[in-house]
Amino acid sequence: MKNLSKIALFSLTILFTYACSEKTSKTENVAATETIETTADKVTLEDDFHSKVLGGYLNLKNALVETNGQEAQEIALNLSSTLSANPNTELEVIRVEIKKISETTDTEVQRDAFDLLSAEVLEMVKTSKLTSGKLYKQYCPMAKNNQGAFWLSTSMEIRNPYFGDKMLTCGSVEEEI
Repeated sequence: MKNLSKIALFSLTILFTYACSEKTSKTENVAATETIETTADKVTLEDDFHSKVLGGYLNLKNALVETNGQEAQEIALNLSSTLSANPNTELEVIRVEIKKISETTDTEVQRDAFDLLSAEVLEMVKTSKLTSGKLYKQYCPMAKNNQGAFWLSTSMEIRNPYFGDKMLTCGSVEEEI
């Protein structure tokens, strides 16, 4: 009888431990999902289509920060599909630069196209108007062979897409949009 009680207690302990660890895992997954959704909804523009373009641009910037040419290419291909759904001629330069990025995994070529892309996206943002969140125009004087270049970010923290981990924090915030 004493052995049966020990076995039952042991079984309940294992069952309880398993049940608790499963709940923790689900809670962590929910928290991670909420964080992703909150981050994605952080910045919006008056025009929903422009918000999608801005979201793609920000994802592209993050891939270049990570010096991940393959991911940048995939994001550019997706963004190219999004852009083709709207034949708006004001976005033509954005289409051209996204096409250049989508045709290669070479991050140096992608970063060259990203420079002009950033200027066009900034104009799009200013035209469409920010309805929620904040954007920061950030500038690195050493980008493009010391000619300098800027990019947009949702964070004041400098994460340089032109140099990646070589000079991750090179730059400054020029403007809050």
